[in-house]
Amino acid sequence: MDHDTARQLMAIYTRAGAVLSEADPLLRTLPEDERLPYLRTLGAMYGDIWFNLQLPIVREHRDLDPDGDRFQQQPAAEPKN
Repeated sequence: MDHDTARQLMAIYTRAGAVLSEADPLLRTLPEDERLPYLRTLGAMYGDIWFNLQLPIVREHRDLDPDGDRFQQQPAAEPKN
């Protein structure tokens, strides 16, 4: 994917995440048994946006990572025994 298209898509996905975030405070006003399924689904949607839409772009265009190089510069975690 060319860089300009990647940049435009990342901007769209960022806006989509921001719009979804608007639902969070409202959902948290619902009774717990009612809100939990909504919050789980909202979290899954965030995950889908990141893992299925943004991460493939970031792997190809590291400069478009919304976290910048904050995580790229850290050493890999030690394996757990």
